[in-house]
Amino acid sequence: MLGLISLTSSGALLADPVALPSCRGATRSPPSPVLLAAPAPNRRDALAGAALAGASLAATPTSAQAAAKAPTWAPVQLPLATEAPILFDIEFDEANPKNGFIVGNKGTFLQTTDGGSSWQAKSFANLDPDEEINYRFTKMSFRDGEGWIIGKPAILLHTRDSGASWERVPLSPKLPGDPYNVVALGPGKAEMSTSAGAIYTTDNSGRNWKAQVRETIDATLNRVSSSGVQGASYFSGSINDIQRDADGSYLAVSSRGNFYLTYRPGDEF
Repeated sequence: MLGLISLTSSGALLADPVALPSCRGATRSPPSPVLLAAPAPNRRDALAGAALAGASLAATPTSAQAAAKAPTWAPVQLPLATEAPILFDIEFDEANPKNGFIVGNKGTFLQTTDGGSSWQAKSFANLDPDEEINYRFTKMSFRDGEGWIIGKPAILLHTRDSGASWERVPLSPKLPGDPYNVVALGPGKAEMSTSAGAIYTTDNSGRNWKAQVRETIDATLNRVSSSGVQGASYFSGSINDIQRDADGSYLAVSSRGNFYLTYRPGDEF
């Protein structure tokens, strides 16, 4: 008589002999489960088995509980001073995770003190309201209550008290490119990169900056093509993204498909 076959969680076939005959003269012992090697399934059996397994998993209480515990999203009302602004960045303070900020164009600057459930429109005391609306705040970074914000036209703002007050850090008119990214590194320390690939560091809250790259790139002119009418047309491009590795190296990519890496003499490719 054939035994009852069931599939274990490991995929092996479990044979439970229900009424196997005993050999003549031998002592009959209680049947015990025996692991058998599973035969290689054909494509139809494999698909059917996968479908049955998926249906079984979907119906288990564990899956339902996991779905119930999954995070849910809900829209949050933002007190925006202008219509349809573009939001560029959101950042929360590591020292106080419930304290966060949102920045965008048209001078958009919002703060939350309850982890994002509600937001309030803020302004910078050192910027005139008519001037502030012309700024596009693009990036910010916080670490241990100290934060930095950059934007266009070229601007750099700094706070040491978790955003309660901000000071404007002067930028040199000779800065190659526009501020593109900023990373808070600790008390008084930060790293700023520009759209031309320049990288600067400060250890005194922005009073002085030290260049980390000897040569930058002009990302605003990546290709020249003849127009056939005026003689030449200039196709502009800009750096679209700059990413920093854990060891401090940078990789940049431009809108024309050019890649750039920070390089030190002696480095191997």
